[in-house]
Amino acid sequence: MSVLTAVLAPLAVQASSVDLSVTGTIIPTSCLPSFAGGNRVDLGRISISSLSPIAQTDLPQRAISLHIACDAPAPVEIAVTDNRNASKVPGLIFNGRSGSELYYGLGSTQGIGIGGFGLLSGQPMTDGQTRVLLMRTPADPTWRGSVNGLVGNAPTSYSWGQSVAAGPIAARLHSFPMNVVAAIRPTDDLPPTTDEFDLDGSVTFDVYYL
Repeated sequence: MSVLTAVLAPLAVQASSVDLSVTGTIIPTSCLPSFAGGNRVDLGRISISSLSPIAQTDLPQRAISLHIACDAPAPVEIAVTDNRNASKVPGLIFNGRSGSELYYGLGSTQGIGIGGFGLLSGQPMTDGQTRVLLMRTPADPTWRGSVNGLVGNAPTSYSWGQSVAAGPIAARLHSFPMNVVAAIRPTDDLPPTTDEFDLDGSVTFDVYYL
């Protein structure tokens, strides 16, 4: 009887179990954005006496260039987010246009916006070849040519290619030159002060794979 009982009894009793998930993502390439010469634009020290009390004062342009280096040819898309949107001064004009979605805040003093800056688009290049600047929005996702000469706020996004019909092009090195064009609001609209106040513009360039 004891021998039969030993044969029929289970060798072990299951207590519980646990699953192991192994996940990951294979991406087609990796791209690294950077600004040639660094990511800081210094507009210098500006005497308030040089600013107009009744009209915006345009400051000298500063050239920048966004470089996106990829380890394999890839098309990319960029969008620019204003980190100082609350300080944006309405009604400023850049490249002959005044839409507030086309420029960015420049910080504030005593809660009053100081001015703004636009990003004038230059000629994009990929792997040494000139390209056409393209733009689109979530509401109209079809690529079209950029006509206002300014790199505006997200959700508008930008890319480049051989033509509008061809759309964005894959490349190892993308170069997008721009000019920072800043303006100070009329000083009559700024609070009176004998203290210095700092210009404080900040935007984030997000790069997306296509």
